[in-house]
This record gives sequence, structure tokens and C-alpha cells, in this order.
Amino acid sequence: MRLPEQYGSWRGPTGRRLLLVAAGAVLAAALLALAVAGSGDGGPGVSAAPTTTEATPTPAPTEIVEPTGTVPPPPPTPEPTGPTEAADELPPRLAPVALTEQAGVGNGVTAAVEGIEAIEAGGQGPGQVGGPAVRVTVRITNGTDAPVSLDAVAVDLSHGPGAAPASPLDDPSSAPFTGTAGPGADATGVYVFSVPEGERDALTLAVGYQAGAPYLVFTGSAD
Repeated sequence: MRLPEQYGSWRGPTGRRLLLVAAGAVLAAALLALAVAGSGDGGPGVSAAPTTTEATPTPAPTEIVEPTGTVPPPPPTPEPTGPTEAADELPPRLAPVALTEQAGVGNGVTAAVEGIEAIEAGGQGPGQVGGPAVRVTVRITNGTDAPVSLDAVAVDLSHGPGAAPASPLDDPSSAPFTGTAGPGADATGVYVFSVPEGERDALTLAVGYQAGAPYLVFTGSAD
């Protein structure tokens, strides 16, 4: 299109002004169109979509249930209704006899002191101390019709007015009971005990020929 002559050529100063005015009008029209389009979407101009933040649910407090009653106590331990026997209860002791007499259990087994003498013993092994002692020889006779084991024979000695237990010594001359005594047979055992010289006038010797059997008791003096 050719502009009228009164406006001059667009290449001159007047034409450049006209060109700038026309460009500004086009830009304004474009901005107005954008504004109208934005208002049609429900808001003025172009706006960013709102950010939605999800709330973290708060956990419900834990309910504490209080006990509604008391716990009953455990039932009492029932008391024994029958007689009981202590596991470490020693066998009974029969009435004592003199060192020179024979004593019997009552089933045909008898015992007697064959000899008792004062010696100077020599202790052997850990804790053994030699010194004044007495050596006792005991004979057991099997008067039954069955063999009797002698491996569990127990021989104890006490001395003095207070019946203090005498310590056994592993003297070379000692020879405890072992083996078996057949029907009608007998056997001997030798035992050495530490006894001070001034306390040998009151000795008590106890002999048990097997576990659980009553002790045969002998009393007297070794002097």
C-alpha cells in the first residue's frame, strides 16, 4: 500500500514514528487478547495453579486399659501328708558292748575287735600327718547262707570324754575291708586313727558292715 504524500516516506523521521506507533498498537492488542483469555478461565491474567498440600493424619492416642481386678495369689504348696525321711539320716547305732565282746546285727552277721594297739603312725598322701595313733583290727563273720559284700564297710573311731572324731590315717599297716565273705566265712580289716596319747582310755568304735545296716558299737580303753 502506498501512503499518501502528506505523510512522507516511511524511511524518513516521520515514517519511522508511524512505524513505531503501529507496532505499539499491535503489541497492545495482543496483550489485551491475552488478558481476555485469562479472565475467561476464571482468574485475572495468567496465574499458576494452586499447590495442594495433603495434611499428615495425626495418630490417635493409644488407650491404656487399666486392670479391673486383682490377680489371685498362687495356690499354697501342699504340705506332705505322709512321713518323710531325711536323705542324709545315718543308720541307727545298736547298744554298745565292750571292746572285748562280740556284737551282732541280728541277721547272722557279727563283728568283733581282734586287736587294738597304740602306735606311732606315718601319714601318707595330701593332708596326712603322722604321729600318735591307734591301730584297730576288726573281724566280720558272715553267719548267713548268702555271700556278703565287704566293699562298703564303714569303721569310725571317737575318743576322749567329748567323743571327738578321730582322723583316719593312711598308714602303711592299714588294710580296709574289701571283697566278699562267703556263707560261714569271716574277714578282717585294719584301720589306723590319729589319737593323742592322753585320750586313749575312752574309745568308741562303730562298725557298719554294709550301707544302711545298723552300726555295731564297741567301747573301752586302748591303754
